[in-house]
Amino acid sequence: MTMPQRCCPECGARLRRGRPAGALCDPCGRRALDPRRALPPEFYDGEQVRVELGGYDFGAFFLRVRALTGWSQTTLGEIVGLAQPRIFAIENGLCRLRDVEIVARVATGLYIPPTRLNFPDPGTTVGLARVAGRKDVRWMERRDFVQRVAGLTLGMAGVVGLDVSRLVALLPPARPTGIRRVGAADVEAIEQATDAFVRQDFAGRSGLVRDAAVAQLRATLPLLGAQVASEVQPRLRLAAARLATQAGYMSFDVTQHEDARRLWMIGLDIARDTGHPLGADQAVFLLYDMALQSMHLGRSNEALQLVQLGHAAMAGKHPVSASTACCLANLQAKAYAAQRDAEGCDRALGQAVDHFAAIDPADTKPWAADLVDEVDLAARQGHAYYTLAIAGCGPHAADRAVPLLRQAVDQYSPARARSRALYLPDLAGAHALAGDLDTAVTVGHQAVDAVTALSSPRTHDKLGMLTTVLEPLHAGPGVSELRDRLSTAA
Repeated sequence: MTMPQRCCPECGARLRRGRPAGALCDPCGRRALDPRRALPPEFYDGEQVRVELGGYDFGAFFLRVRALTGWSQTTLGEIVGLAQPRIFAIENGLCRLRDVEIVARVATGLYIPPTRLNFPDPGTTVGLARVAGRKDVRWMERRDFVQRVAGLTLGMAGVVGLDVSRLVALLPPARPTGIRRVGAADVEAIEQATDAFVRQDFAGRSGLVRDAAVAQLRATLPLLGAQVASEVQPRLRLAAARLATQAGYMSFDVTQHEDARRLWMIGLDIARDTGHPLGADQAVFLLYDMALQSMHLGRSNEALQLVQLGHAAMAGKHPVSASTACCLANLQAKAYAAQRDAEGCDRALGQAVDHFAAIDPADTKPWAADLVDEVDLAARQGHAYYTLAIAGCGPHAADRAVPLLRQAVDQYSPARARSRALYLPDLAGAHALAGDLDTAVTVGHQAVDAVTALSSPRTHDKLGMLTTVLEPLHAGPGVSELRDRLSTAA
């Protein structure tokens, strides 16, 4: 009996033995998985697609793509580099895509025009660009990282052989501004742009605007070599240093840690030679950001070294504000707590309170203005005690953390949504370590709601930490349900 010949329904070619009826041949199968062929040419011009991509609503977008192409979740996952369960979770609203690298991978796989994702120029990439012929500089594992930071901080960059221009070359290319002479109005525009990025950052939208901040910095750096009036030059350099600091912090918030360190090194190089009275203040705050990242990465020794560099930078001819010193002392307390040094933690917290009492509200620096009020002081001190509790250092550390963290999360304004989302998991963990599991579960669910509403991958890491804290505790139904939800969200 002769078996009927099976042919590709697309091109009519004979199928290999064993292929089911209706299957595509290999060449047609590959073409069918090419989004440029499978999606209509006008697909990305559609109003609904623009709305979905502009709002990073990848759940609705993925459903729309699969409806048009007939792809399964597995097939779509293979194209964009995500596992099928992740596609399922995104389409069903169980999680959202916020990580910049993953969004870039999806955009590349589906040939999404960058402008649809609010990136400034079709020629730019989502992350920091690599320059042809240059080896990427990796800072996360450099044993001499602190030494190089010290070189920049103390004005000895040549001793450690750091070529900052190489780091600048790794930034995406910028369109020429056409500005040959920089005036006060140009500097004010940079300052206003940085203020806008700060507001977006605090609202938890770093993942959406971080690339715009990097592009703004790349366009600003050439202005440092333009004709600048002597009275404008210090202000220009300070504005550029602050912009680099903010771009680095937003990179840190979306867990682009390598990029953050490059941007901070660029900012530190500018800040140490601004000629502005606030240059040292900006440099110290930049070191604070570096140390904060080190703590996030579990490197308390490195964080303490960076804090000590901050103290060294405070000894210059221009005094550093009490608000910046307060931030540095709070972070030092957290680093001591991570090393189970309760005495050092308490001492640093006391210094932070003293600096806070010395703050002149009329003299608060722009980079510290949102980090030195009573609410944030309570949050940082509560987090230091929570860190002590996690380290098993003192039975009452969690009890001391709870009221401070509660004060903070209850009083953060909507404009500080990211801060609230960062400390809610800490409050839940503190309740758990204090033995109040019912409240811990309630607050834990609030933390998941707050974190998943933001574009801040760093806050998701806090959910993972809460999962670890809950793991050895009694696994009642409420705790088990919360841990399942935490694992999904994190």
